Amino acid sequence: MLASASLTGCFLTRVSDSRHAREVEELQAVGFTIDQARASATQKGYDCDAQPDRGRTVRSALGDRKTDILRCSKTSAELICPQRRYVVFNIDPESGRVREMGQRITQKSCF
Repeated sequence: MLASASLTGCFLTRVSDSRHAREVEELQAVGFTIDQARASATQKGYDCDAQPDRGRTVRSALGDRKTDILRCSKTSAELICPQRRYVVFNIDPESGRVREMGQRITQKSCF
């Protein structure tokens, strides 16, 4: 089993939820422009959408608001059903700056 896991890269490139959360927090992108946020994520190995998803409505404790969303992802080196990690930048459409960030993991992103 160890040999099989090593061949697929499972032990080498998968991360826990807490480790991913720390990695996203280390980006410290709140207040960045969209280009700065994209560059920060790309430097950490993420691939980002070419264009943000503009004018999305996001619901929070403060009510509904419009935001632009830039999604970036990174995939583990496994050949079959790799782990996919995401960072999401919510961008204020008026200022063009990141107002909050989110993250999630898909453990097995199969076909």
